Amino acid sequence: MSLYALLGATCLTILLFLATFVWLQVPSDAIEAELWAMRPNYTKKMPPLRRSLHDAVIKKAEATAGRDADAGRTVGKSSLLNSPKRKSAVLHPHPDPKLVERTKIGLLPIVGVDGRQSWQIYSRPFNGLERRPRVAIVITGLGVSFNATKSVVGILPGEVTLAFAPFAQKLDEWIDSARGAGHEVLINLPMEPRDYPRDDPGPFGLFMAHDTEQNLRRLDWVLGRMTGYVGVTNYMGGRFTASQTAMRPILRELRRRGLIFLDSMRTAASVGPKLAPNMELPFVKTDKVLDKVVSRTSIDFELAEIEKIAKIRGSAVALAHPYPLTVRLLQRWIGSLDEKGVVLAPITAVAVKKKAR
Repeated sequence: MSLYALLGATCLTILLFLATFVWLQVPSDAIEAELWAMRPNYTKKMPPLRRSLHDAVIKKAEATAGRDADAGRTVGKSSLLNSPKRKSAVLHPHPDPKLVERTKIGLLPIVGVDGRQSWQIYSRPFNGLERRPRVAIVITGLGVSFNATKSVVGILPGEVTLAFAPFAQKLDEWIDSARGAGHEVLINLPMEPRDYPRDDPGPFGLFMAHDTEQNLRRLDWVLGRMTGYVGVTNYMGGRFTASQTAMRPILRELRRRGLIFLDSMRTAASVGPKLAPNMELPFVKTDKVLDKVVSRTSIDFELAEIEKIAKIRGSAVALAHPYPLTVRLLQRWIGSLDEKGVVLAPITAVAVKKKAR
C-alpha cells in the first residue's frame, strides 16, 4: 500500500507542476491585464530623435552637391566629413577641364595638349629636395564602409594615399572629403583573382576570358566613376596581372590617359614590374601588405620591415586596409617617423617612370 501511495503522490506532483507551467506560459486575459496594471505608469516627455550622422551628412551632400565640369570647379561642394582641423596641403581642383574628355559613361582622364597629366596635376605637393628615405602608405578598399572610410579620412595625415572602390556610393563626396584633407586618391581596378569564381572581383571586373576590347570598355567604366585621382591600383587580380597578353593593353591605356599604376602584387608572378618601365608608365610596386594578419604583433612587424626597406632602397610602399586596429597602429607609427629619419610621402613621390628605348 505504501508503494502505491508513493507512486500516486509522485504522479500528482508532476501533474501539478505541468499545470502550473502551462498556466504561467498561457495566462488568461484577466491575469495579463492585472499584470500590466501593476506596472509603473508615468508620462515622460521625450526629445525628438536625433538623426544618425550618416543620414545627416548624406542628406546634406545630396542637397548641396553639384558639379560644373566645364568650368573645372565644384559648385556647392559638399563633404561627407567636417573640414579637417589640421592644416593640410591644397590639391589642384578637379575636374580640370583640360584633363578630361566627356563620354557617354562619364568624364575620362586625358593628357592635356600641353603635356600635363593627371598623376602630376592632382598630386599632393612634396619637397623634391627631401633626401630622407620615403615611405608611402596606401589604404585600399575605401568607400564601402562609411565608418571605416570616415575614420581613415578623419584620422590619418594627408600624406597617406587613399584608394576607393569604384562601386562605392557617394563616391564624389568621398573624393572631395579625401582631397580636401590633402590625400592623393587612387581608384581600385577589379581584376580576376587566381581562385575565381570562389572570389569574385565584382561587376565590371577585368577577366582573362574577355577580349581586349571588352576589358578596355570595363576599364573606361571604372575610370569614369570619378575624377581627381592620380591613378589606379588593382583589386584582386592574382591571375590577370600574371598575363602579359591581358595586362599590356591595360597598362598602355593607363599611360595614354596620364595615370599612375600601383601594382598591389597579389602574385609574385605579376608582369607589371616588367612591362611598365618600357611603356613610360609611372609605376609603383607594393613592398608589403601590412595587415594580411590582423594582429598588433604582425602589423608592428610589417611596419618595422617597411622602415628597413626604405632605408636600404631609399623608398618603400605599404598597402593596408581600413581596419580599426590598422588605423590606430598606423597613427602611432607615423608619429614616430621623424625621430627615425624617415619621411611619409604620397604615392606619386615614389613613382618610377622610365622612358622606352
